[in-house]
Amino acid sequence: MLLMLIAGAAITLMMLQVTADVAGKYLFRQPVPATFEMVEDYYMLMLVFLPFAYVARTERHIFVELFTSKLSPRALAALEAAVGLLTLAWVVLLAWYSGEEAVAMTVERELREISGGYLFIWPARWAVPLGCAAMALVVLNQLLKDFNAAIWRR
Repeated sequence: MLLMLIAGAAITLMMLQVTADVAGKYLFRQPVPATFEMVEDYYMLMLVFLPFAYVARTERHIFVELFTSKLSPRALAALEAAVGLLTLAWVVLLAWYSGEEAVAMTVERELREISGGYLFIWPARWAVPLGCAAMALVVLNQLLKDFNAAIWRR
């Protein structure tokens, strides 16, 4: 839930910054510096990756029931467990490798040159491994429930 709140704050800040940038550009001929870079390097990463766990936990992602609507509850639970295993493997790998990259960029103090200075972008690198690791925990929890349902339901 905390990551979802951070993502909500990020979209609010993005909206305010872009609005101020557009207003400044057209009303005062003075745009807000680094708006494009902040949107690209910070806000978008937070908006995409931080809500992963919340969306998985509340099951708000897209479901296509074309082939699964006729399955028995036990078969559906088995299928969901299999998909859960693949999802877990994917998000763990993504968390691991993006975490390695985040550590490397933190050590390097990755930055981006902008007009009038520099913008540190290494902190934004942590949105991907944090979001994926949180989703991995949610998927693992759901996976255990699905395996239990597949084994014990009729």
